[in-house]
Amino acid sequence: MKSLHNDDVKFTSTAETLEPDTANSRLFLILNPVAGSCSAEQVRFTLKQYCEQHDVGYEIYETTGKEHLPSIVREAREKDYSVIVAAGGDGTASMVAGELIHSPIPLGIIPVGTANLLARELAIPLDLESACQLVVTGGAIRKIDAMRVGRQVLISHISLGSYSRIAERTSVEAKRRFRQLAYIWNGIAEFIGTRVWRFDLVVDGQRQRIKAAFIMIANVGAMGAATLRWGEEVKPDDGKVDICIVRTRGLLHYSSFLWHALRGRHKESPHTDYLWAEKNIKVRAKKNLPVRGDGEIIGRSSVEIEIIPRAVPIIVPAPMPEEIAS
Repeated sequence: MKSLHNDDVKFTSTAETLEPDTANSRLFLILNPVAGSCSAEQVRFTLKQYCEQHDVGYEIYETTGKEHLPSIVREAREKDYSVIVAAGGDGTASMVAGELIHSPIPLGIIPVGTANLLARELAIPLDLESACQLVVTGGAIRKIDAMRVGRQVLISHISLGSYSRIAERTSVEAKRRFRQLAYIWNGIAEFIGTRVWRFDLVVDGQRQRIKAAFIMIANVGAMGAATLRWGEEVKPDDGKVDICIVRTRGLLHYSSFLWHALRGRHKESPHTDYLWAEKNIKVRAKKNLPVRGDGEIIGRSSVEIEIIPRAVPIIVPAPMPEEIAS
C-alpha cells in the first residue's frame, strides 16, 4: 500500500520554547492516587517540601473516580492559579490537558503512571523530586498538538486492534504491581494468536480499506519500552499526527517489526505502513475492537479524531545552552 502523503516531506518542530518571566506563584495539583506507580502520601509530602522552600502557594485535589474532572479543572482556571499540575499517568495528563487548550495557564506533569509516555517524550523527569521541583520552580513552555475525540482530548496515542486488546485485558491492579511488565503476559498470548482485522480508514478526507493487526495513531513517538519508538519522525509539536499500520501475524513478524524499530529503520519493515494527518482521522473496525486512548479504553469499533495543532502549553525542562546553540 502506498502512503496517502509524500514520505519524502520532512517536518521540523514549529513550537517555540519559552522561559517564563518568574517562577510559579500558585499551583493547583490534581492527584490520581491509583496511578501505576503512585504513592499519594509521598507525592503530597514532596510537593509540600518544594512549595514551602520556594514560597509557592498550592492546593491538592485527590481524585476519586466519581467526580467530573473537567469541571474541577475549569474551576481551578477561574481561581487565578499560575499552573495546573497532573500527578498520574498519561490518562490523567490528557484529561487535565483537555481543559487547557490554548490556555495561558500551563500544564505541569508529575509522571507517576505506568508508562508515562508524554513525560518521556518531553524529557520531564521521571523521579518524583525532580518532577516536583520542575513544576514549582518553572522551566520552559512547550506547546504540543492534541487530538480531540468528541469532548475528550488526547495527547499521546490512540489505537485499535491487538494493541488495544492487550490493554483491555490488563487490570489496574496488575499495572500498579508490575508496571510495564503487566502487559507482557497478555501481549505474548495476543501476539501468538494474532489475526488481522478489517478497517475503514479516512485520513484528511482520503479513504482506504485495509487489513492490519492494529493501527497506532501517535502524537508521541515513545513506545514505553527501552528506546523503542513508533517512528523516528513522530513529534508532539509538528502540527500533525502519525499513523502506524502494523500488519504482523505471529511472533516472527512482531520480532521483525521490533528489530527494525530498535535500529530506527521503521519504514523498512515489510510489516508496517506509515501515513500522517494534519486535520482529521476516522477509523472504523469491522469487529467489536476496543479503542484505547492515552492508556484508557475510550470506545469500541470506531473513532473520529480532530487534530488541534500547538494546543496545550506544558512545562518542560529549560534547554541547556548547548541545545539552544544547536
